[in-house]
Amino acid sequence: MGKKEIMINYLIRIALPRGCAILFFTQFVNFGYAQELKLAGVSFAHYPKSEIKNGGGSQETAFNEFGAFINIPLKLQNDKTAIINGLGYAFIEANMYNYPSLQTNEYSKKLQLFYYQFSLVHKWNKKWALVVNLKPTIASDFDEKISGDDFVFQGAAFATRTINDKFKIGVGLVNTIRWGNPQVLPIVNFAYKNGKQTVKGVLPINMKYTYSLLSNKKLKIGLKYARNGATFNILSQEFSEINKISYSRANVGGLVNYQLTKLLRIGVDAGISTGRLYNLVDENKNVSDFNSKAAPFFSFGIALVPPSKNK
Repeated sequence: MGKKEIMINYLIRIALPRGCAILFFTQFVNFGYAQELKLAGVSFAHYPKSEIKNGGGSQETAFNEFGAFINIPLKLQNDKTAIINGLGYAFIEANMYNYPSLQTNEYSKKLQLFYYQFSLVHKWNKKWALVVNLKPTIASDFDEKISGDDFVFQGAAFATRTINDKFKIGVGLVNTIRWGNPQVLPIVNFAYKNGKQTVKGVLPINMKYTYSLLSNKKLKIGLKYARNGATFNILSQEFSEINKISYSRANVGGLVNYQLTKLLRIGVDAGISTGRLYNLVDENKNVSDFNSKAAPFFSFGIALVPPSKNK
């Protein structure tokens, strides 16, 4: 074991309560949520120029996004409940080109997002579990004092059932801004694993298929769909009447994950970003749409994950 891996193992041990094993959380949390538990990570995504629909052929938008997060799991003494406290940050650079109302051909807006996430997984019995997720979020350009307009609340609650050792499914409700504006949606989450193949998803938000390669299953390739978006409170000299901007998109493409060590994983996603919706909202709640055409995207991330029980 190298010095870097020894240090990471040490940090994880001091972050978790004494006697609490990471493998327990991998099995316990996945039982209820059908999603992989990541302890920390950073990511970068690039969305190159995309032409605005019905914009005269010269108006374009482009985005760069950086994200970071940390999750700290905790097992309660009843051995049936686990909670996860998480913090996350995102920095978004939104670029606009050739907009008639701007003084320059290129305009850049810096947006930031902070969130605290509380997740609870309660295991009723071997087949049933309850999952509750609360995610208060602050999203703004921070060009003025923080107010209630910067605050967005997200959350979800659903029940899951283990059908057999290969398949789990659940249903519930989510309050999300992934479509640009807060809305409540019914969700179906599921996980299916058979040999080297895995399918996981929370519909209609995301879905992922992976196939394990190499004898040690360190390399995974697959396909991925994910809907993502946000809404930000802003102050702009160029758009003086605008006080909110929101965006949403659906990314569809391929993915490659490689397990660098027992704890570190890198991931690359690339494909087409479609359904790209951009809204500017003024003080009177009037909405101006600047939807753009589908275009390629690329993202890269590195995450600290619990060791796999299959290794």
